[in-house]
Amino acid sequence: MARAPNPHLRDGLIQAATSVFAERGLAQARVSDITERAGTSKGAFYLFFASKEAAYVAIARGFLDEVLGHLRCYDDAACADLTPEGLAHIDARDAAFCDFLWHNRQRLAMVLEGAAGTQCAFMADEFLDSILHTMRDSMTRHHALNPQLPMDPDFGAMLSAGLIFMYARRMIRAQTQPDLATQIHQFREITAHGLMHVARSPRPVLAAQPEVQP
Repeated sequence: MARAPNPHLRDGLIQAATSVFAERGLAQARVSDITERAGTSKGAFYLFFASKEAAYVAIARGFLDEVLGHLRCYDDAACADLTPEGLAHIDARDAAFCDFLWHNRQRLAMVLEGAAGTQCAFMADEFLDSILHTMRDSMTRHHALNPQLPMDPDFGAMLSAGLIFMYARRMIRAQTQPDLATQIHQFREITAHGLMHVARSPRPVLAAQPEVQP
């Protein structure tokens, strides 16, 4: 009876493939580059992956699952409290998420830039669209709990997803870890103050426009 492939071998191949894809891009990467870095054979690679493209997609989607897991871990009660005081409760989780992105910037580079010009280029869009969808779900829940807030959930999701994307791109190229958690905290405070101000302010009544005579 044949033995199951060693899962530690797969982990080593994934680490090697991530490095190769991030450094050279999927188009220039070769299976032999991956196996040489992992210290194993091509035969071992094909025990787990049908092709380098299949390996790329599996790694990218595994990383995406981890990112979405971090985004979903925020406590609903804390997230729903959009006052400056309530937002302080999630600062630690913001810091943990930023730290996670920093220590995984090689995988960020692989997903956001590594497949350009190949059949797997769709993964960058899938990555960003999935984050946007998750943020939209979160914003929709917040809006349901706080109907007085004027921000449209779609707009709030685009703001949040755009913030994550721009920070991710910055991290890929940074030499030292930026203090993104503090910047996100400042963004949340500005947003909270603005939302509370708008929520308390009466909606402007637009004057009727005169009809244009033909």
